[in-house]
Amino acid sequence: MVTGIPSVNISYKTYWQERREIPAYIHVERCWPEVGKLSPCEAACPLNMDIPNYIIAITQGNAKEALSIIRESNPLPSVCGRVCHHPCEAECNRKVIDSPVAIEWLKRYAADHGDSERPSPVPRTREEKVAIIGSGPAGLTAAHDLAKKGYGATIYEASPIAGGILSSAIPEFILPLKAVQADIDYIKALGVRIHCNIRIGKDLSLAGLWQQGYQAILVAIGNQKSAELRIPGADLGGIYPALPFLKQSKTGQLSSLRGKVWVIGGGAVATDVARTALRLGADEVHVACLECRADMPAFTWEIDTAESEGVHMHPSLAPQQFVTKDGPRVSGIDFKRVSSTQLDSQGAIQWTLVEGPGSDYSVDADAVIIAIGQAPDNTGIVAESLDINNRGGLVVNEQTQQTNVPGIFAAGDISATGGTVTDSMAAGRRAAIAIDQYLSGIPVSVPRESREILTIKAEQIPEYFIRKDRWEMPRLISKEATRTFNEVDLGYTDWQAVEEAKRCLNCRMCANCIFERGQLCCETAYRLL
Repeated sequence: MVTGIPSVNISYKTYWQERREIPAYIHVERCWPEVGKLSPCEAACPLNMDIPNYIIAITQGNAKEALSIIRESNPLPSVCGRVCHHPCEAECNRKVIDSPVAIEWLKRYAADHGDSERPSPVPRTREEKVAIIGSGPAGLTAAHDLAKKGYGATIYEASPIAGGILSSAIPEFILPLKAVQADIDYIKALGVRIHCNIRIGKDLSLAGLWQQGYQAILVAIGNQKSAELRIPGADLGGIYPALPFLKQSKTGQLSSLRGKVWVIGGGAVATDVARTALRLGADEVHVACLECRADMPAFTWEIDTAESEGVHMHPSLAPQQFVTKDGPRVSGIDFKRVSSTQLDSQGAIQWTLVEGPGSDYSVDADAVIIAIGQAPDNTGIVAESLDINNRGGLVVNEQTQQTNVPGIFAAGDISATGGTVTDSMAAGRRAAIAIDQYLSGIPVSVPRESREILTIKAEQIPEYFIRKDRWEMPRLISKEATRTFNEVDLGYTDWQAVEEAKRCLNCRMCANCIFERGQLCCETAYRLL
């Protein structure tokens, strides 16, 4: 008898309903129930999304059902379909056969083609109110989850529009504002209230929130400042911090850039800045960073895309000073070559310079953009008895997001529990769980997934298994892309999405049969082969 199979007197459909895990079946009653294992994509996802089921729904041509499954665990499908760092794909079992399933792009397809109807407000079942400061990924996710639990959730946002960095700084050609707004509108329809143009510490204090009757507060203000590069000449004209540069570009306040532009930094923001500079008319764009190419913080696909558009990468360089030929504006940069880098115990980068002849490297520059990281602006919360770390962020329990002050929680970059959009969302989810427990008067403890992961090995692949190429994302060609701020990735058509989705092994169900039981049913063979 196989563990996990229900009694013969209970249908499989009833079994799944009782477990609150109803897969998008291909052939329903005849499938084995799952055997308590997770697909590796689910385990790798910071949100533990039900990835196999939404992909199988797409194979059936049902984008509406796919989006419904996604929204059970992800309140920002339009955003994540475009800017998720997709760790799920790195763990996808399909890579053992040919290449990982395009999970992120299929999520975007579902978000773009699924049902656009707004939901009804969730009934208010809890008297307690929760205030959330900041409407970035962490704040939006926490508000969404708390609203679905029946709480009154209100977000206070300092900017004129909600969304945090999603709306204000990520370039339009990567993440269109309309995609962010679609997800925010859905969250607001659930009953979440968002008040913009309210800055904590200026327009409202944490003490003022307590006085308004809030029983818990989540601080999710992110990192709002660009880190400074303190070297000689840093005050010259023509040198810009990255975040204001991106924000001004997105709002149209910065409409052109000419000449040779150098970007200092090797992360995602640096590649965003470089690609933006090209679209603003720069003749040449160069990126210099301390790390060697293999250690650059930006993801490989971000670097590759920037280079395909014409950005020049210069790893292993440490800027020493900005220089000027005549007047108060920058005209060049003096670098030293870097032999190695390492991180210290606090996570800060340290480097060793090349000694002797050939260690110096100087370049001309008409403009320089500093993208070496972001820092928190804790002005509105620093006087609230909250513990602050050595980088200016809030100290929290990383599992529960609790600060040292009872009832105050923090999530995302302000508490060093962000780093990527989905990591920040996961931190917001942990905070929502902890806030619910705190307000319910029970010990605060966020559970961890402990189920075994179903992993296949190359030697398990049957000889008859057909290799299928991954459907690449349709894109604007590079010469056209850099002439416009329109979205570069065009999205799958219906048939492309279905064909890519068919490559999914559906590990909890079908891969369990194929690789652990040696069985392949006709329906699964039709899809995979």
